[in-house]
Amino acid sequence: MPKLPDDLRVMIDRLCQKGDQFAQIDQPDDALDQYEAAWELLPNPKNQWPAATWILMAAGDVYFERRDYVAASDTLREALEYPDGEGNPFIWLRLGQSRFEIGDLNGAADALEAAFRRSGDELFADEDPKYFNFLKTQLGLMQVKSTPKSTRFQKPLQ
Repeated sequence: MPKLPDDLRVMIDRLCQKGDQFAQIDQPDDALDQYEAAWELLPNPKNQWPAATWILMAAGDVYFERRDYVAASDTLREALEYPDGEGNPFIWLRLGQSRFEIGDLNGAADALEAAFRRSGDELFADEDPKYFNFLKTQLGLMQVKSTPKSTRFQKPLQ
């Protein structure tokens, strides 16, 4: 995988750090402006840069925190397609939470399970418990569904 030139990497890192600072003090629009500026500096094709994954993840998190769950879901789903995105449990967590909030419970269950399988329950420790409770319910249902059916009563009664 190619590396960004040092001067470009430093500029992108600074913009992302500023974005993170704005996000921490609840200024989401300013945070998104910084992430967008960092995104614009990435050379094309953007999908070759691990920095693209981090920028999309950070922007998706900001969208989630400001309750724009559709934008969060779209951004985080895109982040999965970038370098190391699919292996990142936080992306899966936020994607699952976003899908949950827009009512896509199947998508939420899949994404939250992916987060759990990659990182365990500690990833959910600082999150609203409703997401982990939903996941536990879904995992329980999946275990019941995967139990082999008895063949004892498979024949019609005569």
